[in-house]
Amino acid sequence: MYTSHIGKRFVNHVLQTKRKLTVREYFENHYFKLFFDDSEYLQSPANTPLFQLIAQKKTKDAKARKKSLDEIHSKIETFARSKNTLPDMSFAIGYPSADMVGTTSGQVSNILLPLDEEDMYASWIGSALGIGIEGGLNVLIDNDELMSILEEGWTVYRSYVDQNDGIDNKIETWNGIWLCHRLSEEFDPKKPTADFKPVNPGKKGEAVLERLPWTRTLFTLARKFPKSVETGYVYSFGQMNKTVGFVSFNLPEVKRLADIYRQLFGKIPALSNQRLDEIYQAERGFGFACEQGVIGLRSIEPKGLRKFMPGRSDKSELPKEKQNLESQINNSIYISWIVAMLNNKDLLTLAEKGSAMLRTYVVGERQARTTRSNTVAKVLDSKNRRELVDALTLVVEDDSSTADVCSAIVNAVMLSVPNDSVPLFVTLMRFKFALAQH
Repeated sequence: MYTSHIGKRFVNHVLQTKRKLTVREYFENHYFKLFFDDSEYLQSPANTPLFQLIAQKKTKDAKARKKSLDEIHSKIETFARSKNTLPDMSFAIGYPSADMVGTTSGQVSNILLPLDEEDMYASWIGSALGIGIEGGLNVLIDNDELMSILEEGWTVYRSYVDQNDGIDNKIETWNGIWLCHRLSEEFDPKKPTADFKPVNPGKKGEAVLERLPWTRTLFTLARKFPKSVETGYVYSFGQMNKTVGFVSFNLPEVKRLADIYRQLFGKIPALSNQRLDEIYQAERGFGFACEQGVIGLRSIEPKGLRKFMPGRSDKSELPKEKQNLESQINNSIYISWIVAMLNNKDLLTLAEKGSAMLRTYVVGERQARTTRSNTVAKVLDSKNRRELVDALTLVVEDDSSTADVCSAIVNAVMLSVPNDSVPLFVTLMRFKFALAQH
């Protein structure tokens, strides 16, 4: 039902600067003509009369399309006239089934909601503003500028559908692709489709629209709205509707990660032309991130990092700087994410000093002894404050010249690092210690 809210807001607020129309007028004169008055639809309106034409392979029949539209109008008018009927998914997108037998009967309620004809038409328009996310879920975001950008892409999508068989009925997937292109740093408003390649060849050479990684959409939104915490309604519609609910997107946190990556690695030749949104991979999927309620830095933990973190695996590994671009990219992302999570650039400097001190400490070890190597291993395997302080104490007791750096680390972890973030700081030292040796 949130589709109705989005659709009404889009028509009554976003479009008013362009043209003054009622929701029904926009539905008939613009939305329907662009999306459904063609043999190939832009959207799949499940369980509606228009959807039945897909199953019957009658979408090329203009009279059949007109008849389906009239049937939708009739259903909405019948609902509007009656005080005792409830809207259902046969004429309102995102609404429950008409009875308790349908696959979306879990949404059925006997509570009469204050809905009218405008809400029914708005649900169609609102559903077309869903942003497709990798994994099959969609997001509706109540943001005027964002909705206006998505509408810009609808006519572009129609042109691609007319030129490529098999990419119709995927407006949510398209919205996600268009959004990332439209808000990219390379977008040229004078040549809106320059370097734009939304259609990919499938295994059999067919045209395919593929949903982008969800982290790319997140970085795109963060670049556009760097100071905003946006709320998104996460769902999927089909034969059976799925509602995840409302999720907050902490875009300032995500933007901080992008800024740190650029500051730390943006001038390195091998990495300078690597766009973070295109190379980033998260450990978990979008569905898991939604379960946390708020999507921010913690939700996009980089894929593969936890094997280097003490306490995150049975035996954590020391990083290795392999002589290839993939390894350099991964290590730069890992370090950037940890620094962003710690939210204190002074800790990066301290980790560098600490790792340099540990390397010097190990080099000073007498031949045929492994005491210092074992002590360093204890430092780099510390999972909490106590373990780290105890290990650093052993270092100082063995070599008093390390006291200043060890004291600085102890003071930092006691005053500036929450206990659950100590493994992050230790992991940062692990990277600085291990990579500097190669």
